[in-house]
Amino acid sequence: MTELGTAVAELRQLAHGVRPSALDDGLPAALRQLSGRSPTPLTLHIVEPLPEVPEIVGATAYFVASEAVHNATRHAQAQRISIVLKQQGVSISLRISDDGRGGARCAEGGGLAGLTDRVNALGGELRLTSAEGRGTTLEAVLPCG
Repeated sequence: MTELGTAVAELRQLAHGVRPSALDDGLPAALRQLSGRSPTPLTLHIVEPLPEVPEIVGATAYFVASEAVHNATRHAQAQRISIVLKQQGVSISLRISDDGRGGARCAEGGGLAGLTDRVNALGGELRLTSAEGRGTTLEAVLPCG
């Protein structure tokens, strides 16, 4: 059983190190690509100027957005999704909202728990608001300094 735990930990470390090629032109461009691929109508609003975003912060923000869009489309049956990226002091704020069925929870071993771990590892904060029947909002605040 210990070996299995070690293998899972190693896989998580490897997955955290994978950088999507969509980030080659920066986080805003990657989010534009994500919005263009979304099967659910997605509105993207990027508030300029943005601080310089370290690569690990950009990758984390992208994974948060990608997971949220995937969840909204696949699990929440959302009809609309919005993403807002902006500066918040020396951090960036990424807010993903949908009009789906809500009720999302951060369960151990689930995708949202993995995002929480990833954001917390950078000293950031991930907030989830998801009342039944009222959609879901996921907001990540990630330090850039």
